Amino acid sequence: MFGRRVPPHIVFTFSVALAVLCAVLAFLATQSQSWVWAGVAAVLAVWFAVDAFRSFSWTQAKKRQDAEKAAQNGHR
Repeated sequence: MFGRRVPPHIVFTFSVALAVLCAVLAFLATQSQSWVWAGVAAVLAVWFAVDAFRSFSWTQAKKRQDAEKAAQNGHR
């Protein structure tokens, strides 16, 4: 969007924080029986949790790719 990618560890951190925040808001909305807001907050909590999982997967894939490159360069 702005020409540079945000590092995956930052995406992971903010996604986890927002997922927890939305989950708490969903819980509070269900306690006050505000079902629409509970649904919206629950959907957002799942959205951010999936985003955190994806960014964690990107980080693991990058580590695996770097290890493979290092192993190939070490054998040459």
